[in-house]
Order: sequence, then C-alpha cells, then structure tokens
Amino acid sequence: MDTLVLVLVIILMLVGVAGTFLPLLPGIPIIFLAIAGYGWYEGFQLITGKSLAIMGALAILSILVDYLAGVIGARYYGSSRAGVWGAFLGGILGVIFGGPVGLVVGPWIGAFVGEYLQLKDVRRAARVGTGTVVGILTGVAAKVVIALAMIISFLVVII
Repeated sequence: MDTLVLVLVIILMLVGVAGTFLPLLPGIPIIFLAIAGYGWYEGFQLITGKSLAIMGALAILSILVDYLAGVIGARYYGSSRAGVWGAFLGGILGVIFGGPVGLVVGPWIGAFVGEYLQLKDVRRAARVGTGTVVGILTGVAAKVVIALAMIISFLVVII
C-alpha cells in the first residue's frame, strides 16, 4: 500500500511540474497538495508541520511569481502604466483564447498595444512587449525551480 501511495504522489507531482508550463493547471499547488496528502497518509511523521508550512510558503510564492512575472518584465523594460495593464489584460485574454501560445503572445500584444496607445512609439512598444515575454519566461523558470526544490526536498525526507 505504501508503494502505491508513493507512486500516486509522484504522478501528481509530475502533473504539477507540467502545470508550471501549462496555463490553467495549478502546477505548484498540485505538488503542495500531493505532499500534504502524503503527510496526512503517513501521520505527519516524516512530513512535519514545519516542512509543510515551508512548502505552503513556496506554493504561495509561485502563485505570486506567476501573476507578477510579465508585469515586472514590462516595468523593467520601461513600460508605462498603460503597457503594464495591457500586458496583464493580454495575458488573461491570451490564455483564454490562445492556450499555451496565448500565454506568451497575449501579454506581448497587450503590452505593445497599451504602450503604443500611450506613447505612439512602435519601437518602445515592441521593447516593452519583449520585456513582458522575458518576464513571463523568467517566471516559468522560477516556478520550475520552486517545483523541483519541493519535489527533491520531499524525496530526500521520505527516502
């Protein structure tokens, strides 16, 4: 029974890793729930309350990274408020209408349009759009690192 539970937890964690790349799939929260579920199953002897709190903090951090990465990238590349709002709205619409591709294209278009409407400068608008995409990709990389850190620390504790 223990092996079956561990296999199910690892499968859930792999789904969680996939969720760090795929929109609308809450990757790291799934990893957290898998760890919490295993902790509950084993009576919180190996997965302690302290370790679960750390995992929960990492899950919350990943959610913040997910929502803020594109906006921070846009700001870093000199976006105005209109470009930041465009990136945010473009991200939402991109995911809804474009799936995984929309996750990258939507914020770029949104930041470009917002910045262009504000400043009427195609070059700067393109730069801000690119900054938004760089921010998003950096956020994905950060989420992958967080996911792997959670999984590795889980495996170290239970093995």
